[in-house]
Amino acid sequence: MITIPVDLPADFTSKISFAELEAKVADLSPVMHIIQETWDYQTVENLEKGLVVVPDHIINKSLTEAIGQHDQIKELTINSIGEGKLKITAITKDAGRVVLTCKIVQFQHTKHNSIMQLKVLDKKLPDKPMLSWIFSKVSLAMAAKFVGNIDMAAGITVDIKGNAATVNFHQALYNSRFGSAELFGYKPLDAIVINDALPQSGCIEFHTGLDMPENVKAMVRNLLE
Repeated sequence: MITIPVDLPADFTSKISFAELEAKVADLSPVMHIIQETWDYQTVENLEKGLVVVPDHIINKSLTEAIGQHDQIKELTINSIGEGKLKITAITKDAGRVVLTCKIVQFQHTKHNSIMQLKVLDKKLPDKPMLSWIFSKVSLAMAAKFVGNIDMAAGITVDIKGNAATVNFHQALYNSRFGSAELFGYKPLDAIVINDALPQSGCIEFHTGLDMPENVKAMVRNLLE
């Protein structure tokens, strides 16, 4: 059963009438279900506190689901090894086992941009199409804790220059179910702020924020309790 907070903040009534609220609750049910499927109460609390820690096995689960029945890459995993470094391992049909050690230079999401920049520390790199595909999947798997799993068919670009790669996955996030969700004029995806991602041993620390009005936060918390 979907409920809304009984004690709404005082300033909320100046933004929406209770008659409007009752009329909209039924229409908002699909959006509320999307939020419930994507977030839990602890995730919202951690986003607001500024630190979300995601174990490697959670990201690897997203990667396994993402590669599906790909005809070239049979397995794709990450291993956080600390000091801002990731080890990415791909089992491929043609090249066999490919291992890349990368340093995350930037991982950022705001309502204006979503960027991951990596520096590959290995000297020998796979071909660019494969490298682009791998980095696309890794960037979206890292974001999955916040927005759910995303179809990368559209809305993602990868620019590789030498051993540096920049992945722009902003539009891919907004093409997702979570990205299209809107709650009383606010997109939860707009509210998520990720300032950086720091790999530690066995996990990645995301430094975050939640840019959402207090009355909407109260609704989201109530929804997830």
